[in-house]
Amino acid sequence: MSGTAPNDFETGPSLQQQQQQASPSPTATRSVQRSKTVRTLGSAGNRVRGLFKKQSKDTSMETTNTQARPSMTTSASYASPLSDNRYMDRPMSYPDTHKMEKSFSSGDNRYSHIFTQQEPSSTFNDMATQQNLSSVASALPPPSDTKPTDNNEPANTNSSSTDKDQQQSDIPAEAEELQKQLDQLNLTINKVRQEVTSEVEKKQQLQADLEEARRMYQERETEYSYIEHNFFQLTRAVRATDDDLSTIRDSLKLLKYNVSRVVMTLNKKADKSKAKAKFVATWPQLSLLDSQGELVEPSHINYLAEKLIHEHLVRSVFRCPVYPGLDINDAYAALSQWFTEHDSNFSIRLRQQLALILVKNNKMADSELQQAVQQEKKRIADLIYNDLADIYTPFLRENDAQVSEEKSYYAKVTDILDKAFKLAVAIRGQEVDITTLDLEEGKQEIDEETMVEVRGKSSGVVRFCICPAFVGGDGEHGFLEKGKVVVV
Repeated sequence: MSGTAPNDFETGPSLQQQQQQASPSPTATRSVQRSKTVRTLGSAGNRVRGLFKKQSKDTSMETTNTQARPSMTTSASYASPLSDNRYMDRPMSYPDTHKMEKSFSSGDNRYSHIFTQQEPSSTFNDMATQQNLSSVASALPPPSDTKPTDNNEPANTNSSSTDKDQQQSDIPAEAEELQKQLDQLNLTINKVRQEVTSEVEKKQQLQADLEEARRMYQERETEYSYIEHNFFQLTRAVRATDDDLSTIRDSLKLLKYNVSRVVMTLNKKADKSKAKAKFVATWPQLSLLDSQGELVEPSHINYLAEKLIHEHLVRSVFRCPVYPGLDINDAYAALSQWFTEHDSNFSIRLRQQLALILVKNNKMADSELQQAVQQEKKRIADLIYNDLADIYTPFLRENDAQVSEEKSYYAKVTDILDKAFKLAVAIRGQEVDITTLDLEEGKQEIDEETMVEVRGKSSGVVRFCICPAFVGGDGEHGFLEKGKVVVV
């Protein structure tokens, strides 16, 4: 090599001049390409630092290594085609490794082995190195996290915007329509969500209102129960008994049943001639006899006997102004009529107070009032018993003479009167008046609303009424117990 070195240096200038004349200078173009390549490889600079730092040696060692290394030859591609010596080797100098480390401090460590052993100093060696870097960089994918900082940035931006416009122009019309539908659905979903939210708020408000209404209802219910309790306590002090309209109706039905049962035990025990005389004398207005002077229907004897008992009860007990046996009955009747004529309800309150006094005195058997009541009851019982004895003669008196007093018919009549007197006190203690309903026997048609025919007939003229109907009440309270009649 020492023998060929002078020839290389002698032929070096002529070879350089031949190449400059044969091919254009690539200095400017290669410089731009080199800077662009360095930027492209800059994203991996942190990973290549360690590799280059290993090559950092002191200056004396680099000089020694430079002298010991063999000389590099230029590539054949850079030799002038006109030169006969383009295949001759020429010695190359190596630049400082620190300069190479600074130039490629941001390069990828995958390609660091390319530069660790190559350090050309001439212009052609730099161009060869740049060409190798360009070929490596072209094989790499473009970095996604690097941003250009030189004058080529607007061009890259325009290129990306052009690519987006190209992608948008490539979208078919069907996809655009689907996108519009998707946007419309999103709007609808948002609207429905708002409506749902609004409805949920309304539901919560209504639930709160419902809870408040329930709370108020419970409070009102409690207040109502308290007021009702106080009302019953006050009215209990006024009412003579605990009976109301329903219990009074049941008591009336029981009373009519007891009367019918007593009469049915006397069936076929009557003296027809004496019974006919008794009925004709008691009700001369009724057409009870036929053309021959006999009873129209002999089976009516029991019905007429039952009618006789009910007439005594109505006249002497239920139509009594206050209570049977009281001296104030006539006075109360006059006073009640006066209050009614002057639109006053005080007579009702007065009647309730009088009934209460009667109930309290019934517990005092020796009181003067109780003695007067018992005398009136005995008088009515005697009247009913004597009338029955005239009809069912001589069976009734003979039977009572043979049986004990508790099983006698007189005791049965007294039991009926006891029930009637007790029912009269309950009726007088009510806030409404309960009275009997009059009808014209032998003329009035049967009214199914207020009458019941003993044989189930629904039409015809009422021949006679066994028991009248009990009616009463006002706009809020109604009372009706149908009467018992016989139709022609």
